[in-house]
Amino acid sequence: MKPMSATLSNLIVLAEEIITRPNSDRPFIRGEFSSVADEVRHADARPAEDVRITNAAMVMVIAIEAFRAGTRDATSPWLMVVGATLPLLRGDGFLAFKSERERQA
Repeated sequence: MKPMSATLSNLIVLAEEIITRPNSDRPFIRGEFSSVADEVRHADARPAEDVRITNAAMVMVIAIEAFRAGTRDATSPWLMVVGATLPLLRGDGFLAFKSERERQA
């Protein structure tokens, strides 16, 4: 199983691509989003050892799925939610990375 920081980093990259290229199907054709979304859901279902770091990731996954299910217009409110959630996701990714480094030390 991948470290949570790697999963969150992958989700950050995918979210940035969706924001910059809202009509691109690349992450979805290659199955990248599906695997990252499954990892996030699996991690969220497990009990948290410390501070829960999957909240922003769950919001991001739901927002991306809702955006993809809609018209995929650049003015979509779901795309705005993706953009607004990105700073929270980056913060959680940093916390996950920091926590993993502390456990290794």
